[in-house]
Amino acid sequence: MKRVFNWLTGLQILGLMLFMYPNQTAQAQPGVTVSYQSFYDELSPYGQWVSDPQYGNVWVPSEGGDFRPYGSRGHWAMTDYGNTWVSSDPWGWACYHYGRWTYNSYYGWVWIPGQEWAPAWVDWRYGGGQCGWAPLGPGARVGVSWGCPNSWWVFVAPQYMYRDNCVSYWRGPSYNNTYINNTTIINNTYIDNGTHVRYNYGPRADVIQRDTHQPVQVYKLASTNRPGASNVGGRTVNMYRPAVNRATVSTARPSNVIKAPKAIGRPQAQTTLVANRAPAFRQVVQQKNPANTGVVGPRNQPNTQRPGAPANTHQGAQPNTNRPQTQPNTGRPQTQPANNNRPQHTQQPANNRPATQPQTRPAQAPHTQQPANRPQVNQPQQRPQPQMQQRPQPQQRPQPQMQQRPQPQMQQRPMAQPHQEAPRQEAPREEPHGEGGRR
Repeated sequence: MKRVFNWLTGLQILGLMLFMYPNQTAQAQPGVTVSYQSFYDELSPYGQWVSDPQYGNVWVPSEGGDFRPYGSRGHWAMTDYGNTWVSSDPWGWACYHYGRWTYNSYYGWVWIPGQEWAPAWVDWRYGGGQCGWAPLGPGARVGVSWGCPNSWWVFVAPQYMYRDNCVSYWRGPSYNNTYINNTTIINNTYIDNGTHVRYNYGPRADVIQRDTHQPVQVYKLASTNRPGASNVGGRTVNMYRPAVNRATVSTARPSNVIKAPKAIGRPQAQTTLVANRAPAFRQVVQQKNPANTGVVGPRNQPNTQRPGAPANTHQGAQPNTNRPQTQPNTGRPQTQPANNNRPQHTQQPANNRPATQPQTRPAQAPHTQQPANRPQVNQPQQRPQPQMQQRPQPQQRPQPQMQQRPQPQMQQRPMAQPHQEAPRQEAPREEPHGEGGRR
Protein backbone atom coordinates (compact mmCIF):
# COMPACT_ATOMS: atom_id res chain seq x y z
CA MET A 1 0.00 0.00 0.00
CA LYS A 2 2.83 2.38 0.79
CA ARG A 3 4.42 1.74 -2.62
CA VAL A 4 1.13 2.45 -4.41
CA PHE A 5 0.65 5.61 -2.38
CA ASN A 6 4.16 6.86 -3.18
CA TRP A 7 3.65 6.06 -6.87
CA LEU A 8 0.37 7.99 -7.03
CA THR A 9 1.90 10.89 -5.15
CA GLY A 10 4.78 11.08 -7.64
CA LEU A 11 2.38 11.18 -10.59
CA GLN A 12 0.41 14.00 -8.99
CA ILE A 13 3.52 16.04 -8.41
CA LEU A 14 4.71 15.45 -11.99
CA GLY A 15 1.33 16.42 -13.40
CA LEU A 16 1.27 19.56 -11.31
CA MET A 17 4.70 20.55 -12.65
CA LEU A 18 3.62 19.96 -16.25
CA PHE A 19 0.48 22.04 -15.69
CA MET A 20 2.45 24.92 -14.22
CA TYR A 21 5.07 24.92 -16.97
CA PRO A 22 3.34 23.88 -20.20
CA ASN A 23 6.07 25.47 -22.29
CA GLN A 24 9.03 27.82 -21.99
CA THR A 25 8.17 31.36 -21.01
CA ALA A 26 9.62 34.61 -22.31
CA GLN A 27 12.95 35.48 -20.86
CA ALA A 28 15.94 37.43 -22.06
CA GLN A 29 19.33 35.98 -22.78
CA PRO A 30 20.67 34.44 -19.55
CA GLY A 31 23.76 36.13 -18.21
CA VAL A 32 23.70 39.07 -20.68
CA THR A 33 22.58 42.45 -19.34
CA VAL A 34 22.89 45.77 -21.13
CA SER A 35 22.23 49.35 -20.23
CA TYR A 36 19.19 51.20 -21.50
CA GLN A 37 21.67 53.43 -23.30
CA SER A 38 22.30 50.62 -25.80
CA PHE A 39 18.91 51.31 -27.40
CA TYR A 40 19.87 54.93 -28.05
CA ASP A 41 23.33 54.13 -29.37
CA GLU A 42 22.46 51.14 -31.56
CA LEU A 43 19.37 52.63 -33.23
CA SER A 44 20.68 56.16 -33.92
CA PRO A 45 22.24 55.28 -37.32
CA TYR A 46 18.93 53.90 -38.61
CA GLY A 47 16.48 56.63 -37.59
CA GLN A 48 15.85 59.75 -35.53
CA TRP A 49 15.23 60.01 -31.80
CA VAL A 50 12.46 62.45 -30.90
CA SER A 51 11.56 63.87 -27.50
CA ASP A 52 7.77 63.69 -27.27
CA PRO A 53 5.91 65.35 -24.37
CA GLN A 54 3.70 62.29 -23.84
CA TYR A 55 5.89 59.27 -24.62
CA GLY A 56 9.36 60.62 -23.86
CA ASN A 57 12.24 59.64 -26.14
CA VAL A 58 10.87 57.67 -29.09
CA TRP A 59 12.50 56.43 -32.28
CA VAL A 60 11.34 57.12 -35.87
CA PRO A 61 12.92 54.73 -38.41
CA SER A 62 14.21 56.05 -41.74
CA GLU A 63 11.59 54.22 -43.78
CA GLY A 64 9.19 54.99 -46.60
CA GLY A 65 5.42 55.16 -46.60
CA ASP A 66 4.97 51.45 -47.26
CA PHE A 67 6.79 50.37 -44.09
CA ARG A 68 4.92 48.60 -41.31
CA PRO A 69 6.23 46.79 -38.22
CA TYR A 70 5.92 43.01 -38.23
CA GLY A 71 5.48 43.15 -41.98
CA SER A 72 8.58 44.58 -43.66
CA ARG A 73 11.71 42.48 -44.16
CA GLY A 74 10.87 39.65 -41.81
CA HIS A 75 8.81 36.50 -41.26
CA TRP A 76 7.28 34.33 -38.55
CA ALA A 77 8.86 31.21 -37.11
CA MET A 78 7.44 28.85 -34.51
CA THR A 79 9.96 28.49 -31.67
CA ASP A 80 9.88 26.97 -28.23
CA TYR A 81 8.71 30.41 -27.02
CA GLY A 82 5.81 30.64 -29.47
CA ASN A 83 5.38 32.58 -32.71
CA THR A 84 8.56 34.66 -33.02
CA TRP A 85 9.20 37.45 -35.50
CA VAL A 86 12.54 37.00 -37.29
CA SER A 87 13.66 40.36 -38.69
CA SER A 88 16.46 40.91 -41.19
CA ASP A 89 16.84 44.56 -40.13
CA PRO A 90 19.94 45.35 -38.04
CA TRP A 91 17.71 47.13 -35.52
CA GLY A 92 14.98 44.45 -35.48
CA TRP A 93 16.38 42.72 -32.39
CA ALA A 94 15.24 45.74 -30.32
CA CYS A 95 12.11 47.17 -31.95
CA TYR A 96 10.25 43.89 -32.48
CA HIS A 97 10.99 42.30 -29.10
CA TYR A 98 10.97 45.27 -26.71
CA GLY A 99 8.50 48.14 -26.37
CA ARG A 100 5.48 49.15 -28.44
CA TRP A 101 4.61 50.72 -31.81
CA THR A 102 2.25 53.53 -32.78
CA TYR A 103 1.38 55.33 -35.99
CA ASN A 104 1.08 59.06 -36.68
CA SER A 105 0.28 60.58 -40.08
CA TYR A 106 3.09 63.13 -39.68
CA TYR A 107 5.85 60.84 -38.33
CA GLY A 108 4.82 57.49 -39.76
CA TRP A 109 5.49 54.50 -37.53
CA VAL A 110 7.10 55.33 -34.18
CA TRP A 111 8.74 52.92 -31.75
CA ILE A 112 8.39 53.45 -28.00
CA PRO A 113 11.17 51.61 -26.09
CA GLY A 114 10.52 49.02 -23.41
CA GLN A 115 12.52 46.84 -21.03
CA GLU A 116 10.82 43.44 -21.34
CA TRP A 117 11.70 40.88 -24.01
CA ALA A 118 9.10 38.80 -25.86
CA PRO A 119 9.05 36.82 -29.12
CA ALA A 120 6.70 39.53 -30.46
CA TRP A 121 4.52 42.25 -29.01
CA VAL A 122 1.37 41.78 -31.10
CA ASP A 123 -2.31 40.91 -30.91
CA TRP A 124 -3.56 37.82 -32.75
CA ARG A 125 -6.80 36.89 -34.56
CA TYR A 126 -7.71 33.56 -36.16
CA GLY A 127 -10.60 31.97 -37.99
CA GLY A 128 -12.43 31.96 -41.30
CA GLY A 129 -9.35 30.77 -43.17
CA GLN A 130 -7.27 33.75 -42.05
CA CYS A 131 -4.60 34.44 -39.47
CA GLY A 132 -3.97 38.06 -38.46
CA TRP A 133 -1.67 40.08 -36.24
CA ALA A 134 -1.27 43.75 -35.28
CA PRO A 135 1.42 45.54 -33.21
CA LEU A 136 0.53 46.52 -29.68
CA GLY A 137 0.18 50.25 -29.12
CA PRO A 138 1.47 52.29 -26.18
CA GLY A 139 -0.22 51.34 -22.93
CA ALA A 140 -1.87 48.23 -24.43
CA ARG A 141 -1.94 45.20 -22.15
CA VAL A 142 -1.56 41.66 -23.34
CA GLY A 143 -4.83 39.73 -23.39
CA VAL A 144 -6.95 42.88 -23.18
CA SER A 145 -8.59 44.24 -26.30
CA TRP A 146 -7.45 47.85 -26.69
CA GLY A 147 -9.07 48.58 -30.05
CA CYS A 148 -6.22 49.32 -32.45
CA PRO A 149 -7.11 50.82 -35.86
CA ASN A 150 -8.22 48.24 -38.41
CA SER A 151 -5.50 49.27 -40.86
CA TRP A 152 -2.83 48.00 -38.46
CA TRP A 153 -3.84 44.37 -39.02
CA VAL A 154 -2.24 41.98 -41.52
CA PHE A 155 -4.16 38.86 -42.57
CA VAL A 156 -2.84 35.88 -44.52
CA ALA A 157 -4.02 32.33 -44.99
CA PRO A 158 -2.47 29.94 -42.42
CA GLN A 159 -0.54 28.02 -45.10
CA TYR A 160 1.42 31.21 -45.94
CA MET A 161 2.10 32.35 -42.40
CA TYR A 162 5.59 30.87 -42.00
CA ARG A 163 6.88 31.79 -45.45
CA ASP A 164 9.64 34.35 -45.85
CA ASN A 165 7.41 36.68 -47.87
CA CYS A 166 4.23 36.05 -45.92
CA VAL A 167 3.07 39.69 -46.12
CA SER A 168 2.97 39.50 -49.93
CA TYR A 169 -0.09 37.23 -49.57
CA TRP A 170 -2.02 39.94 -47.74
CA ARG A 171 -4.73 41.51 -49.90
CA GLY A 172 -4.42 44.91 -48.26
CA PRO A 173 -6.13 47.02 -45.59
CA SER A 174 -9.32 47.42 -47.64
CA TYR A 175 -10.22 43.79 -46.79
CA ASN A 176 -9.44 44.07 -43.09
CA ASN A 177 -13.00 44.87 -42.03
CA THR A 178 -14.22 41.62 -43.52
CA TYR A 179 -11.42 39.60 -41.97
CA ILE A 180 -11.94 41.16 -38.54
CA ASN A 181 -15.63 40.23 -38.62
CA ASN A 182 -14.78 36.60 -39.56
CA THR A 183 -12.03 36.05 -36.97
CA THR A 184 -11.76 35.97 -33.18
CA ILE A 185 -9.14 37.23 -30.75
CA ILE A 186 -6.55 34.68 -29.61
CA ASN A 187 -5.43 35.04 -25.99
CA ASN A 188 -2.83 32.34 -25.59
CA THR A 189 -1.11 34.26 -22.81
CA TYR A 190 1.99 33.06 -21.03
CA ILE A 191 3.55 34.57 -17.92
CA ASP A 192 7.10 34.22 -16.73
CA ASN A 193 6.99 33.53 -13.02
CA GLY A 194 10.47 34.98 -12.54
CA THR A 195 10.23 38.22 -14.52
CA HIS A 196 6.40 38.35 -14.63
CA VAL A 197 6.53 39.09 -18.36
CA ARG A 198 3.19 38.46 -20.07
CA TYR A 199 2.99 37.94 -23.84
CA ASN A 200 0.67 36.40 -26.41
CA TYR A 201 1.81 33.05 -27.72
CA GLY A 202 -0.34 33.26 -30.87
CA PRO A 203 -1.93 30.34 -32.74
CA ARG A 204 -0.59 26.95 -31.71
CA ALA A 205 1.34 24.70 -34.05
CA ASP A 206 -1.23 21.88 -33.83
CA VAL A 207 -4.05 24.25 -34.88
CA ILE A 208 -2.17 25.38 -37.98
CA GLN A 209 -1.25 21.79 -38.84
CA ARG A 210 -4.88 20.77 -38.55
CA ASP A 211 -6.09 23.53 -40.89
CA THR A 212 -3.28 23.41 -43.44
CA HIS A 213 -2.49 19.67 -43.34
CA GLN A 214 1.16 20.66 -43.36
CA PRO A 215 3.78 20.10 -40.66
CA VAL A 216 5.00 23.12 -38.69
CA GLN A 217 8.69 23.27 -37.87
CA VAL A 218 9.40 24.24 -34.24
CA TYR A 219 12.80 25.89 -33.86
CA LYS A 220 15.06 26.22 -30.87
CA LEU A 221 15.70 29.85 -29.91
CA ALA A 222 19.44 30.50 -29.60
CA SER A 223 21.15 33.67 -28.40
CA THR A 224 23.84 35.73 -30.13
CA ASN A 225 26.41 37.96 -28.46
CA ARG A 226 26.08 41.05 -30.66
CA PRO A 227 23.15 43.18 -31.83
CA GLY A 228 22.11 42.72 -35.43
CA ALA A 229 19.71 40.94 -37.73
CA SER A 230 18.15 37.64 -36.67
CA ASN A 231 18.45 34.53 -38.81
CA VAL A 232 17.40 30.92 -39.07
CA GLY A 233 20.11 28.28 -39.19
CA GLY A 234 19.30 24.60 -39.22
CA ARG A 235 16.82 24.00 -36.43
CA THR A 236 17.58 27.17 -34.47
CA VAL A 237 16.62 30.85 -34.63
CA ASN A 238 19.60 33.00 -33.71
CA MET A 239 18.70 36.28 -32.05
CA TYR A 240 20.24 38.91 -29.77
CA ARG A 241 18.01 39.26 -26.70
CA PRO A 242 19.83 40.78 -23.71
CA ALA A 243 18.24 41.70 -20.42
CA VAL A 244 17.87 45.44 -19.81
CA ASN A 245 19.10 46.97 -16.57
CA ARG A 246 16.08 48.90 -15.32
CA ALA A 247 18.25 51.08 -13.07
CA THR A 248 19.80 52.73 -16.14
CA VAL A 249 16.53 53.94 -17.65
CA SER A 250 16.57 57.29 -15.85
CA THR A 251 20.22 58.04 -16.62
CA ALA A 252 20.30 57.08 -20.31
CA ARG A 253 20.19 59.90 -22.88
CA PRO A 254 20.22 59.78 -26.68
CA SER A 255 23.13 61.68 -28.20
CA ASN A 256 21.11 62.82 -31.25
CA VAL A 257 17.59 63.82 -30.26
CA ILE A 258 15.31 66.64 -31.44
CA LYS A 259 12.23 68.13 -29.89
CA ALA A 260 9.03 66.81 -31.42
CA PRO A 261 7.73 69.34 -33.99
CA LYS A 262 4.26 67.93 -33.38
CA ALA A 263 2.85 65.86 -30.54
CA ILE A 264 2.42 62.21 -31.47
CA GLY A 265 -0.82 61.84 -29.53
CA ARG A 266 -3.20 58.92 -29.85
CA PRO A 267 -2.65 56.08 -32.36
CA GLN A 268 -3.92 56.82 -35.85
CA ALA A 269 -4.86 54.70 -38.84
CA GLN A 270 -2.28 54.09 -41.54
CA THR A 271 -4.04 55.63 -44.51
CA THR A 272 -1.26 55.40 -47.12
CA LEU A 273 0.82 52.51 -48.41
CA VAL A 274 3.04 54.20 -50.99
CA ALA A 275 6.49 52.81 -51.71
CA ASN A 276 9.47 55.17 -51.38
CA ARG A 277 7.32 58.04 -50.08
CA ALA A 278 8.81 59.25 -46.85
CA PRO A 279 6.60 60.84 -44.18
CA ALA A 280 6.61 64.61 -43.82
CA PHE A 281 8.81 64.32 -40.73
CA ARG A 282 11.73 63.12 -42.88
CA GLN A 283 12.04 66.61 -44.40
CA VAL A 284 12.48 68.09 -40.93
CA VAL A 285 15.17 65.53 -40.12
CA GLN A 286 17.02 66.35 -43.34
CA GLN A 287 17.05 70.06 -42.54
CA LYS A 288 18.29 69.55 -38.98
CA ASN A 289 20.91 66.93 -39.93
CA PRO A 290 22.63 68.19 -43.10
CA ALA A 291 25.46 65.68 -42.60
CA ASN A 292 23.05 62.81 -43.22
CA THR A 293 23.73 60.95 -46.46
CA GLY A 294 20.06 61.09 -47.33
CA VAL A 295 20.19 64.90 -47.15
CA VAL A 296 23.41 65.71 -48.92
CA GLY A 297 22.41 63.79 -52.02
CA PRO A 298 19.18 65.68 -52.79
CA ARG A 299 20.85 69.03 -52.13
CA ASN A 300 23.64 68.34 -54.65
CA GLN A 301 21.45 66.82 -57.32
CA PRO A 302 20.25 70.13 -58.83
CA ASN A 303 23.86 71.16 -59.47
CA THR A 304 25.00 67.85 -60.91
CA GLN A 305 21.99 67.34 -63.16
CA ARG A 306 22.33 70.58 -65.11
CA PRO A 307 23.29 70.41 -68.81
CA GLY A 308 26.92 69.51 -69.30
CA ALA A 309 29.38 67.70 -67.09
CA PRO A 310 29.56 68.50 -63.36
CA ALA A 311 32.85 70.36 -63.87
CA ASN A 312 31.37 72.56 -66.58
CA THR A 313 28.30 73.46 -64.57
CA HIS A 314 30.33 75.22 -61.90
CA GLN A 315 32.32 77.09 -64.57
CA GLY A 316 29.20 78.10 -66.41
CA ALA A 317 27.68 79.68 -63.31
CA GLN A 318 30.60 82.04 -62.72
CA PRO A 319 30.59 83.83 -66.13
CA ASN A 320 26.86 84.46 -65.77
CA THR A 321 27.40 86.38 -62.56
CA ASN A 322 30.39 88.31 -63.91
CA ARG A 323 28.95 89.49 -67.20
CA PRO A 324 27.59 92.82 -65.91
CA GLN A 325 30.94 93.59 -64.28
CA THR A 326 33.16 92.78 -67.27
CA GLN A 327 31.14 94.38 -70.07
CA PRO A 328 31.47 98.03 -68.91
CA ASN A 329 35.23 97.56 -68.70
CA THR A 330 35.44 95.95 -72.13
CA GLY A 331 34.17 99.17 -73.76
CA ARG A 332 37.40 101.00 -72.89
CA PRO A 333 40.18 98.38 -72.96
CA GLN A 334 38.72 95.75 -75.28
CA THR A 335 41.65 93.37 -75.14
CA GLN A 336 41.79 92.49 -71.42
CA PRO A 337 38.17 91.42 -70.79
CA ALA A 338 37.98 89.56 -74.09
CA ASN A 339 40.77 87.24 -72.99
CA ASN A 340 39.14 86.56 -69.65
CA ASN A 341 35.70 85.69 -70.98
CA ARG A 342 36.34 83.79 -74.18
CA PRO A 343 37.79 80.55 -72.67
CA GLN A 344 34.87 80.33 -70.23
CA HIS A 345 32.14 80.60 -72.90
CA THR A 346 33.71 78.70 -75.76
CA GLN A 347 32.46 75.32 -74.48
CA GLN A 348 28.73 75.82 -74.78
CA PRO A 349 27.85 78.83 -77.12
CA ALA A 350 31.15 79.22 -79.03
CA ASN A 351 29.45 80.02 -82.35
CA ASN A 352 27.21 82.93 -81.29
CA ARG A 353 28.96 84.96 -78.63
CA PRO A 354 32.12 86.07 -80.55
CA ALA A 355 29.88 87.61 -83.25
CA THR A 356 27.60 89.46 -80.85
CA GLN A 357 30.15 90.80 -78.36
CA PRO A 358 32.02 93.22 -80.72
CA GLN A 359 28.68 94.67 -81.90
CA THR A 360 27.15 95.31 -78.50
CA ARG A 361 30.22 96.59 -76.66
CA PRO A 362 30.85 99.81 -78.69
CA ALA A 363 27.16 100.75 -78.49
CA GLN A 364 26.95 100.17 -74.75
CA ALA A 365 30.21 101.86 -73.80
CA PRO A 366 29.18 105.54 -74.17
CA HIS A 367 25.84 105.05 -72.38
CA THR A 368 26.91 102.82 -69.45
CA GLN A 369 26.76 104.31 -66.01
CA GLN A 370 29.38 102.45 -64.02
CA PRO A 371 28.88 103.91 -60.57
CA ALA A 372 25.10 103.43 -60.74
CA ASN A 373 25.02 99.86 -62.06
CA ARG A 374 27.93 98.16 -60.32
CA PRO A 375 26.44 98.04 -56.81
CA GLN A 376 23.28 96.51 -58.25
CA VAL A 377 25.28 93.80 -60.04
CA ASN A 378 27.28 92.82 -56.98
CA GLN A 379 24.22 92.33 -54.78
CA PRO A 380 22.09 90.03 -57.00
CA GLN A 381 24.77 88.03 -58.76
CA GLN A 382 22.33 85.59 -60.30
CA ARG A 383 20.24 88.12 -62.32
CA PRO A 384 22.25 88.95 -65.42
CA GLN A 385 19.28 88.97 -67.77
CA PRO A 386 17.18 91.69 -66.04
CA GLN A 387 20.21 93.99 -65.96
CA MET A 388 20.95 93.51 -69.67
CA GLN A 389 17.36 94.39 -70.49
CA GLN A 390 17.41 97.60 -68.44
CA ARG A 391 20.51 99.03 -70.12
CA PRO A 392 18.95 99.74 -73.55
CA GLN A 393 16.30 101.88 -71.81
CA PRO A 394 18.66 104.78 -70.91
CA GLN A 395 19.77 104.83 -74.58
CA GLN A 396 16.26 105.74 -75.73
CA ARG A 397 15.68 108.42 -73.10
CA PRO A 398 18.32 110.97 -74.30
CA GLN A 399 16.96 110.87 -77.88
CA PRO A 400 13.59 112.51 -77.15
CA GLN A 401 15.34 115.05 -74.92
CA MET A 402 17.71 116.13 -77.73
CA GLN A 403 14.85 116.53 -80.15
CA GLN A 404 12.67 118.63 -77.84
CA ARG A 405 15.30 121.05 -76.56
CA PRO A 406 16.72 122.43 -79.88
CA GLN A 407 13.28 122.97 -81.42
CA PRO A 408 12.04 125.69 -79.04
CA GLN A 409 15.39 127.46 -79.15
CA MET A 410 15.59 127.62 -82.98
CA GLN A 411 12.02 128.83 -83.30
CA GLN A 412 12.21 131.74 -80.83
CA ARG A 413 15.59 133.24 -81.58
CA PRO A 414 15.39 133.64 -85.43
CA MET A 415 11.94 135.26 -85.12
CA ALA A 416 13.19 138.01 -82.79
CA GLN A 417 16.31 139.05 -84.75
CA PRO A 418 14.77 140.11 -88.14
CA HIS A 419 12.16 142.42 -86.47
CA GLN A 420 14.76 144.37 -84.48
CA GLU A 421 17.55 144.68 -87.05
CA ALA A 422 15.48 145.46 -90.19
CA PRO A 423 14.61 149.08 -89.32
CA ARG A 424 18.15 149.88 -88.23
CA GLN A 425 19.70 148.84 -91.54
CA GLU A 426 17.13 150.56 -93.79
CA ALA A 427 17.53 154.05 -92.20
CA PRO A 428 21.24 154.56 -93.05
CA ARG A 429 20.71 153.20 -96.59
CA GLU A 430 18.13 155.85 -97.48
CA GLU A 431 20.40 158.76 -96.55
CA PRO A 432 23.07 158.13 -99.21
CA HIS A 433 20.34 157.71 -101.82
CA GLY A 434 18.92 161.09 -100.85
CA GLU A 435 22.21 162.86 -101.02
CA GLY A 436 23.10 161.33 -104.36
CA GLY A 437 19.81 162.54 -105.79
CA ARG A 438 20.36 166.06 -104.64
CA ARG A 439 23.76 166.18 -106.22
